[in-house]
Amino acid sequence: MGASHSVRASRPVAVAVVGLGNAGRQHLTAISATPLAEAVCVVETDLAAASRSALPVRDFDDVLADGDVEVVAICLPPGGRAGLVTAALAAGKHVLVEKPPAVDIDEFDALVAEAEKTDRLAAVMFQHRLALPDFLDELVTSDRLAGATATLTVSRYRDRAHYDGGGWRSNREIALGGVTAHLGVHYLDLACQLLGVPRTVTPLSYVDQGGVDTRLTGRVEFESGADLAVSVTCHAQHRFEQLIALGEKDWIELRDGRCSGEIAGRQVDVRTTSAVDLRVAVYRRLAVAVRGRGGFGRIALHRSRGVTHVLDGLLGAPADRRLSRTG
Repeated sequence: MGASHSVRASRPVAVAVVGLGNAGRQHLTAISATPLAEAVCVVETDLAAASRSALPVRDFDDVLADGDVEVVAICLPPGGRAGLVTAALAAGKHVLVEKPPAVDIDEFDALVAEAEKTDRLAAVMFQHRLALPDFLDELVTSDRLAGATATLTVSRYRDRAHYDGGGWRSNREIALGGVTAHLGVHYLDLACQLLGVPRTVTPLSYVDQGGVDTRLTGRVEFESGADLAVSVTCHAQHRFEQLIALGEKDWIELRDGRCSGEIAGRQVDVRTTSAVDLRVAVYRRLAVAVRGRGGFGRIALHRSRGVTHVLDGLLGAPADRRLSRTG
């Protein structure tokens, strides 16, 4: 009997979704699209938000005490979220956390350590990692893009009210950042997946509303010798996402979800997969891992240290934004 058939024959993995904002609703949509997982309840203190789902609304501590709940999906803003992730892991739950996974490197390392200590699975909703061809996992270990010159450009329009409307997005302590941390973060993460471990992060320019970034440029140098120029904005009307890395003999481009390039003489051309379908793929992979039939692979939390380092360097304390950050 094949592994996929065995998984289908198992009962669905029971998931509690914490937070019913945009991210939480996206998680519910993804869960409903695969028979391998089932949303059994939500945790939401905002009654208006809770009414968007027909699922039972439960207290977080009650969910942690329920042995039938296997996975807790944390879909709240970054600030203050780490305590919930830690509590869920300590209670024996597997965890799927929204991006960005932590507000800084120290918090990130503490979460990874907690997952290791409790022997629970911890993953992150960086669904765009699953759009990369499987063989690209060999890029970093083979150093084929060592010394590459790379550029990242992300344009995702948001009007002024999006970051200045009085909600959590306008509070830097809760939101961590604006356009870079929540919209540019996917391609920043893909850059780290392809180019390796960041060594030096240098913020170059920063436009903000009350400390929340709306336009940013910066530079990231990697231990592999690769050099990445970063430009992220929410001021331009058109949506555009592109990461291109030019190595000595190889190149790779990700543009609006499509992957193309040439690696070791092999042509790469992978068409765009929708973000919705990629989130479904995350939950399929999570369910397989929880049932002990595989690992998280690319979506594992520990693979997010690089992008956490980059965000930490680009979005640090306002007085330090123009200082180079290493480590």
